[in-house]
Amino acid sequence: MAEAAITAQQSAGPLAGLRVMDVSIMAAGPWTGALLGMLGAEVIKVEPPAGDGTRWVMPTQRGMGTNFISMNVNKQDMIIDFKSAEGRAAALELAAGCDVFVQNFRVGVIERLGLDYESLKRVNPRLVYCAISGFGETGPLAKAGCADPIMQAFSGFARSNGAPGDTLEAFRFTGFIDLTTSSVATEAVLAALLERETTGEGQKVEVSMLEAALEIQATRIAELLGAGLVPHPRGSESPGIVPDRAFRTLDREVFITTHDESQWAGFCAALECPELAQDARFANNRLRVEHRAALDAVVDPLLAARPAIWWLRAMQRQSVPCGLAHHFESFRHHQQVVENRMIERIKTRDWGEVSVAGVPWHFSQTPCAVREPARPGEHTDEIMRELAARPRNTIKGAA
Repeated sequence: MAEAAITAQQSAGPLAGLRVMDVSIMAAGPWTGALLGMLGAEVIKVEPPAGDGTRWVMPTQRGMGTNFISMNVNKQDMIIDFKSAEGRAAALELAAGCDVFVQNFRVGVIERLGLDYESLKRVNPRLVYCAISGFGETGPLAKAGCADPIMQAFSGFARSNGAPGDTLEAFRFTGFIDLTTSSVATEAVLAALLERETTGEGQKVEVSMLEAALEIQATRIAELLGAGLVPHPRGSESPGIVPDRAFRTLDREVFITTHDESQWAGFCAALECPELAQDARFANNRLRVEHRAALDAVVDPLLAARPAIWWLRAMQRQSVPCGLAHHFESFRHHQQVVENRMIERIKTRDWGEVSVAGVPWHFSQTPCAVREPARPGEHTDEIMRELAARPRNTIKGAA
């Protein structure tokens, strides 16, 4: 029995015992809650009566948006109308018993609902309150609405991507900045929980999509502010390393990079073109960047003459980093992905079997797991009964 109890505890995840109230919608907030849930926290997703809008975002599977399914794994689900007095009272009671609160409403909305940090702090001083916004909580755009494509445009992320010479902004897949924001928010929540162990008090954590977008562009910002290099679309090319890009082969693309002179020499050997290594124009990386076009004119026809698998093996023999440009449908079945459970297949009661992202961490003592999302409102009655039975003096911070 003791061994079974230890095993159960170890499989619960490192945040087992913590409770999260997630009132967020769409992507950045819900994925933050899902990550905390995968880490073992008990996460209660609280939806409005109309439901989280991602329920209907295409594509759907058996009537439920696949984004909703993937963004809300490892959660319970309840429905509360924050606009009613009874709903606000239930929300305050629930927050009083939680360790973390996650919201991504536009600045000003949460205050009107009475669920701002100061209001929740009065009933639970130990609460870590995570507020996710588009542009930050101060400044002229504080109350502006935001979505992933808007932030890709505003932050410069889209303008620095795309094909060389492209005059249009090139947007990556929807959700890129949303999910980056979730990672930043999760880091911040974990840091605040750690700090709470010292002080015994919670705090408000503010995270914005704009700041997350700037963080993920740290190298581009360094290029601009440090070297005056204005980011512009270069396709797959690196602005500072040559060769370092995708190349077309006889049948498909491969990505090859050379981070040092040893790898450059190996690249030339793999091409069976050792004279390249002796060419004065390409003697070092600075010169190769300067003579990028001339090098491409030599290299491109050589790589295009043989299939990708040839170059994978040739580069590997010379210890040159090289990888296939996978489509997701091939990547998901790769042995490396399968053996490390980087993608999980979960069975749901209503929507069939669904592929979702696997847990991105591996703990030796407290392993994490992915669990199917709850049905919308599934736990409303259960949690409301728990709140009704809770003695009033158990509210954290109550006198």
